[in-house]
Amino acid sequence: MSGLINAIGGVIWGAPMLTFFLFVGIWFTLKSRFFQIRGAKKIFNTTVKTLFKKQEDTENGISQFGAFCSVLAACIGTGNIVGVATAIYSGGPGSVFWMCISAFISMMTAYSENYLGIKYRFRNKYEKISGGAFQYIEKGLNMKGLAKVYAVFCLLSTLGMGNMAQANSVSASLKSGFNVPTYITAIVAVVICFFVIRKGVKGISRLSEFIVPLMTVSYLLLSFGVLFIFKDRIMPTICLIFKEAFSLKALSGFGMFKAMRYGISRGVFSNEAGLGSSTIIHSETDNTTPENQGIWAMFEVFCDTVLLCSIMALVILVSGSFIPDGELYGAELSVASYGVLGEFGKKGIAILTAVFSFASLTGCSFYGEKSAEYLFTHRAIKPYKALYLILALIGCIVSPQIIWSIADIFNGLMAVPNLFALFILRKEVEFPKHKTHLK
Repeated sequence: MSGLINAIGGVIWGAPMLTFFLFVGIWFTLKSRFFQIRGAKKIFNTTVKTLFKKQEDTENGISQFGAFCSVLAACIGTGNIVGVATAIYSGGPGSVFWMCISAFISMMTAYSENYLGIKYRFRNKYEKISGGAFQYIEKGLNMKGLAKVYAVFCLLSTLGMGNMAQANSVSASLKSGFNVPTYITAIVAVVICFFVIRKGVKGISRLSEFIVPLMTVSYLLLSFGVLFIFKDRIMPTICLIFKEAFSLKALSGFGMFKAMRYGISRGVFSNEAGLGSSTIIHSETDNTTPENQGIWAMFEVFCDTVLLCSIMALVILVSGSFIPDGELYGAELSVASYGVLGEFGKKGIAILTAVFSFASLTGCSFYGEKSAEYLFTHRAIKPYKALYLILALIGCIVSPQIIWSIADIFNGLMAVPNLFALFILRKEVEFPKHKTHLK
């Protein structure tokens, strides 16, 4: 079964899919005239500057900061701490380079899909916001059938990637760091998750606003501690990453295509750009514009992958815990990398992985909730949440390799209709103009 799943994943994430992702991202990058670079000041003013201003949820939606934290919570834990480890394990050190390149390009993909998500959102007859990729596929392309196909893939992706993979990371990290039995973790995680997701997006937003900033700072401090110890290895490691990213047959036995395949796919898993999933939460933001929300989405991709994933990758590689074809995989590899700090490091990263992954578990639940609602109306929400909790319980115990392979498949299938819609609707996406001093 594992071999079959890996074979299917290899086909879905083959050269055509990688090319499609890069093509769409490059097209929007060129159309925006590299807004990632030329718009750095505007991105900073729109995001970082406003972080110090008090933002609160409104009666009709959540704040921009709440949406930002919720989307980061949905991907930052497993995508960064565990996803980077699986990328290096499967694609070698060179995968880190392609992860960052794909993230830089995907910043404009994230901008574009969230621009359209806000543009096409509306309030339904229940006075709830209906937005996200479903709506711009249905109303923008006038293809309701394709929108339903996307919703099915999003639902399956949520149950696989957003649910079981996240739940497994919670249990694996706690077992590795504290030897907590998986069934104990499963029961506690599911009970707490129930009380969070029952309140919907506002409950998820409030939890994320508390967890994400605190855990991110702790994660950076722990990582810088490891990098300081091995500061002499940092430059050689960076050189190794570049060398293996372009090697046809890397010394570690991976090669350029494997590095690209796992770097790009894990990058997508980490920041979700191109999947359209982040548009579901961003559409819940009140008092915003398509342009501003698109910029927030860009900032998420930068923070999540270009910054945090790169730091995680350096920690794994400089610590020497990564061995090609070694036994350490996923959360266990991440925990071992911080072992140079002694028990404090192992237990610290285990706690961070567990908390981040739990935040992801709750955040991703909203993607599936809106997908189920779109497919089967609001009556499907309660049955969906029950199924989500049951699968989270199972996910804490099932083999992580199989879960990650299934997650890859669902992510790839989900991306196809979304990227197709983005490209067809490309003329509707407007980018901030470059200001001049000409009168």
